[in-house]
Amino acid sequence: MMMNHGAHRRGMTLIEMLVVIGVVGLLVALTLPAVQSAREAARRAACQSSLRQIGLALHQYHDVNGCFPVCNTNKFSRKQSDGGVEVLYHGAFSAHARLLPYLEGVAAYNAINFDVGGAPPDVMGASGVPDHQMATVFVNATVAATRVAIFLCPSDGLGVGAAGNNFRANVGTGPSGRRSAEYRDSGNGMFQEVGLTRAAYVVDGLSHTVAFSERVRGSGLVDSPAPHRDYWPMPSYINSADTLLQGCRIAARPGASPTYVYGGRSWLWAGRDRTNYTHTQQPNGPTPDCLRALMVLPIGMATARSRHPGVVNALMGDGSIRVVRDAIDLSVWRGLGTRGGGELVD
Repeated sequence: MMMNHGAHRRGMTLIEMLVVIGVVGLLVALTLPAVQSAREAARRAACQSSLRQIGLALHQYHDVNGCFPVCNTNKFSRKQSDGGVEVLYHGAFSAHARLLPYLEGVAAYNAINFDVGGAPPDVMGASGVPDHQMATVFVNATVAATRVAIFLCPSDGLGVGAAGNNFRANVGTGPSGRRSAEYRDSGNGMFQEVGLTRAAYVVDGLSHTVAFSERVRGSGLVDSPAPHRDYWPMPSYINSADTLLQGCRIAARPGASPTYVYGGRSWLWAGRDRTNYTHTQQPNGPTPDCLRALMVLPIGMATARSRHPGVVNALMGDGSIRVVRDAIDLSVWRGLGTRGGGELVD
């Protein structure tokens, strides 16, 4: 009887297996950055799409109301006998809140009780909500916790607040909310924290003035704050963009404690800690931001910041979108941040 012995099957040696694993690992290492880059490009495109919609809403609002949205509305009584003033109505509602009807957010807009006024429940540096704010905080608590997807950029994976905000209104270059003899380069942005802006007031031209840009939300980590996300206490001697930048460098020195780690937690409230930003330094600048504590609308520096590598998206006043590099010259960036500086910036 003849027996047919099949050919002996030869398995892979350990060396061959290691070579295959190495080749596969190399291919993964080569393709992973491309995949991550493609995903980030998609996320950045989504952010640009949201900014375009905000730009359309801005001009629809202007057509109806004859001005761009205000960032804050207060009503004061006459001066008291002691020389002080009484706040009769404190409406620290953001420009975002006023744009909701033009962003398919009518339901959220109708849920806001503008009549009672109100201010954010977590004023920077305060240990608790002041008694006079408690009632208005409760009235708008539900809508303040409502997530509005168009105000969130998917690139900002980390960040406090499901109802947060990543898109900020440009309020200029200086530290204060209004221009004065002391604050000569303040109150010069596309939006004003005290007063309103019409298209005719943007004498530099809408296509040469930034309306909105981006900012990452706060870390929410009191014990381990993030310099590119959180705020430090602003020194008291600040009166210009240059001294503000210098003061923030000092404020965020090693070992200093942050003032606020919940930036951008809500789209409802105005303020540089939530919905406004400044052109004091370049996008994603190296100096951590600083703000004056214990103010409903804190003054100081809030830089445009994003998680897009090396750039931020910017919505111009005419509704166009620009991608601005971190390396942009400071004078050019400040020029793009002012509505009437007379700078020839393109």
